[in-house]
Amino acid sequence: LSRRVRRAQLSQRMLRLADSVPLDVLLEREVGVPVREGNDIELIANGAVFDALEEEIRAARETIHINEYMWMGQGDPSERIGRALLGRRRGVACRILIDWFGSLKFDRALERQLLASGAELRRHTPWPDPFRVNHRRIFVFDGRRGFVGGFGIWRSWLGDGVADSGDEGDWRDTAARVRGPIVGDLQRAFDHSWQNEGGEPLPALAYPRLRGGGRIRAAVVASSPAWARTTSAARMYYALIASAKHRLYIANSYFVPERSLQELLVAQAREGVDVRVLAPGRHHDVALVHAGQRRTYRRLLEGGVRIWEYEAAMMHAKTLVVDDAAVIGSTNMDSQSLSFLWEASVVALAPALAERLAGRFFDDLGRSVEILPVRWARRPLLTRIGQHAAGLAEAWL
Repeated sequence: LSRRVRRAQLSQRMLRLADSVPLDVLLEREVGVPVREGNDIELIANGAVFDALEEEIRAARETIHINEYMWMGQGDPSERIGRALLGRRRGVACRILIDWFGSLKFDRALERQLLASGAELRRHTPWPDPFRVNHRRIFVFDGRRGFVGGFGIWRSWLGDGVADSGDEGDWRDTAARVRGPIVGDLQRAFDHSWQNEGGEPLPALAYPRLRGGGRIRAAVVASSPAWARTTSAARMYYALIASAKHRLYIANSYFVPERSLQELLVAQAREGVDVRVLAPGRHHDVALVHAGQRRTYRRLLEGGVRIWEYEAAMMHAKTLVVDDAAVIGSTNMDSQSLSFLWEASVVALAPALAERLAGRFFDDLGRSVEILPVRWARRPLLTRIGQHAAGLAEAWL
């Protein structure tokens, strides 16, 4: 109850501040992250991320740092990324952190080979709290180039995100390759996770002096779990949504916003902001979460929020377009991500990048079905009961 009260207060505070405080100031003051000048950010869709990762692994000259929630099994892409790491340049330090739950099926043979090659591998452990998993996707090469997104090293992310291929399907996702000063913030986020699992602090060479040659102002929001306070992930979403004046395009794979976040979305829609949500449809990988997602629809639709469900495959992206700002990362819009998980997202104050991300959002809408208020009100009784039951568990988180 106290957390709900805090979130409701946070929502009202952000709405008041957003009228008079620029977004960069809101991020620095209320979210607690520095906005840095001089970055480059490249959007990467679906399975193309593995081409980019392999390229960076083979080009690395000093350090390779990987913080990955889901790395599972044998075959492509695990074997492909593993071969690239085993074939890295001589003397390149390699540190890998995987999550105990998301990477439960990590290839043990590959693990032995990586350790034999001199790489260090650690797991985010389930103790003292098994619910606090490390959901981050952070890759940093030589302290100068980095990646964030929602991707895992697993066959679900192969393909183009628009067609089924067997039982797993080709998941739709968006990642970002970043260069510039914010790579140092990604490195610090990895360092924090690494030391949390007993690793030694990264050496000085992992933090080269980065000169800003790009044109994008951006910030890294690296959130860690908190029971007694509001996480930076929660503050990020509340600040961004409250700041919207014209458009708010949300693509989120586990879209189960808490009550105060729903009310904030509705408040913005009623103020004339074009609020659109893209969530997974029939290909959702967790049926219970899908039902909980749909439990939020009635309130949102009645408040003027437009909702689509992606029909081509599982939609796994975690992106946001807020006027001229763009967000790419691992942070879901649910109570787990906003309270209990280690997360990482990049917020870019960049009109051109936001326009490109908005273009991809509308491309995805073309492969989606809009949930219309009238039809939603007429859905079968059994469907309503199932959605209500699924939402009860979410309500207690």
